[in-house]
Amino acid sequence: MQRPLLVVDIQRGNISEYNRFIPNGVASIVKAELFNPVIFTRYVNTPDSPARLFLESTAMSEISDAGMEIKISEVMGGKVPPLTQYGVLPMADGYGAKRYLLTHNTYTCVTPEFEELLGELDLDNTGMYITGSDTEAQILKTALDLFERSIEPIILAEFCGSHRGLGAHERGLSLLKELIGAERVITDYMPLRQRWERAKQG
Repeated sequence: MQRPLLVVDIQRGNISEYNRFIPNGVASIVKAELFNPVIFTRYVNTPDSPARLFLESTAMSEISDAGMEIKISEVMGGKVPPLTQYGVLPMADGYGAKRYLLTHNTYTCVTPEFEELLGELDLDNTGMYITGSDTEAQILKTALDLFERSIEPIILAEFCGSHRGLGAHERGLSLLKELIGAERVITDYMPLRQRWERAKQG
């Protein structure tokens, strides 16, 4: 089964009262063993990052905010590598999937290391399912970069959100529907899950 899942930047600094439902929801769909591979990403604001250069921001540079949210680290498998390890690192296989961690310092997760991983995985182009935070920033930029590389981005909207609030999340979804096609923004995951579970049993 090839059904890749991209779990984008579900880190302590990206979770607030507005999107605190995301970690549990994403952990549950990983545990359902319906996706393979699962690629987790984390944003680290390195000294040479655009955010440091142009915004003079130091947020998301320490484990206190750049560390993975606990529910996500539990389904990643093994000890989460330190923030100083960048690029793609393989994690232990689990939940019926190969698991990887990509560390990046830009809004997009589509880095040269990520593209190299996709080449190694030799995935069928059946779509890249995307969950995580923030819808209007990392999710939007990553989806557009995949789209422009002819990799179909499919947004599982129930498992996306923004720490900036519901308005930011909804603006992100509205732009995604316009830019990649409304049919690629899935607002009700359950029919998909039920169909995949039936196929798995059958």
